[in-house]
Amino acid sequence: MYQVLEPFQLNGLLLKNRIARSATYSYMHNTDGYVGGDEIGIFETLAKNQIGLILSGQLYVNPDGKISDEEPGLDDDAFLPRLRELTRAVHSHGAKTIAQINHAGARSNLHVPLSPSEIKLADGRVTMELTAEEIRRIEEDFVSAAFRAKEAGFDGVQVHAAHGYLLTEFLSPASNSRSDLYGGSLENRFRIVKEILSGIRDKCGMDFPVFVKINSNREDDAAYEAELGYFLNEFKAFGVTAVELSGYEWRAHKADERNYYLRRAAEMRRLADIPIMLVGGVRTLKDMEQVIESGIDMVSLCRPLICEPDLIPKLAAGQEKARCISCSKCFGLYTQTGKRCALHA
Repeated sequence: MYQVLEPFQLNGLLLKNRIARSATYSYMHNTDGYVGGDEIGIFETLAKNQIGLILSGQLYVNPDGKISDEEPGLDDDAFLPRLRELTRAVHSHGAKTIAQINHAGARSNLHVPLSPSEIKLADGRVTMELTAEEIRRIEEDFVSAAFRAKEAGFDGVQVHAAHGYLLTEFLSPASNSRSDLYGGSLENRFRIVKEILSGIRDKCGMDFPVFVKINSNREDDAAYEAELGYFLNEFKAFGVTAVELSGYEWRAHKADERNYYLRRAAEMRRLADIPIMLVGGVRTLKDMEQVIESGIDMVSLCRPLICEPDLIPKLAAGQEKARCISCSKCFGLYTQTGKRCALHA
């Protein structure tokens, strides 16, 4: 039996295996912030098909941080009944689910997006630098969203600090040139994340699972490696349940590449001694076992499960690898064709 398919306890969270569905944006939601019915069906299908932990697509903590009109929210109690439908559907099949909470920052769909420092975007727009008061309000929004996730029956939250969104922008000196308490030194750039985690712990309790998603690399990668070690040690000190490692350039990898970020992730797991989840280039059970044997705690998949929500039973029954060809057309395809994958009929 593959280790990855065996039951696993992650800092008190009992899972039926070590496989997670990494957060992904489906475009299946309403434009009023409510989770769409089709999305609930996707979660239930994944739970039926041997996914131990399902991370939601990003839920905005504040409408100013929406990446698109279809993004669902966690900034209003009115959203809780639909979210409870989702969590009940997952739990009815023995799986667990985590709410990913996010502010898109410069990537939001505002005409003038908000960011740590003024940034000129590729489309010509210029972002507006957040004031210290606005930063504190966003921190409160993250904390309130986490509490609503708990009220909705989620098994925890994941704070999204990867992929170029607001918290990533604060962490990087390339997008954060502030001269106050939220910029400059590594400790200051990390401050917003630190204060969000502290607030969630105070509001939701120490026993409520809190995950963080963060990049394993950056354009200035040599400098970032040392910074990543600092971040992970801080996460451990805050009692973070697990850290999911991704990468800033995940779209650049070829279809035949495997376990993109394994070397860095395994090294960080040894140095920081905090549970790690790894996403990127996982297509076979052998890929998954390689990740687990390296000392990493869990494996995350995203695009392969868009293509085949029943992938894990298929692999366990002898299918060699996922059908996914890593074309990334799944991001946005649904709004154009009603299909979630280019390989779907």
